[in-house]
Amino acid sequence: MGMHGARNQCQIVGCEQGWLRSQARLERRSPQHGAGKLTLLIFGAIVAAVLYTGYHVLPFYYYYYELKNHMFEAIRVASIYTDDELRQKLVYQIKWMEIPADPQELVIERSDGYMRISLSYDEVFYFTWQGKDYEIYTFHFDAEEEGDI
Repeated sequence: MGMHGARNQCQIVGCEQGWLRSQARLERRSPQHGAGKLTLLIFGAIVAAVLYTGYHVLPFYYYYYELKNHMFEAIRVASIYTDDELRQKLVYQIKWMEIPADPQELVIERSDGYMRISLSYDEVFYFTWQGKDYEIYTFHFDAEEEGDI
């Protein structure tokens, strides 16, 4: 046991000294030690806010361009449909896309081989917290298409 016992003791003492050195290093750390975790938390919150906003705002623009596309298509087939028939088709699309617009505000103008269709409406970006709605921003859209019949 003589030599092996001494080696085991040195290893234990060496381990304790190494452990004490690492503890001393931990105690000497600057106040910036937790800054990495705080930065990660703040960055994560910003990314979450951007993703939440994008998830709720991008459909506004998607439906706006979709409505403009339906208006363009209505102008293309305007020679075979009356204004009332075009209005019914567009109002159906507006309701299907849940665009918060009054169908009575849909303007269809036709004159001498030319047609203009327009609609103005607002979309509100908001969030609900504890049963109360908080409006963040109101997006105003002017959907308009015109062309020859």
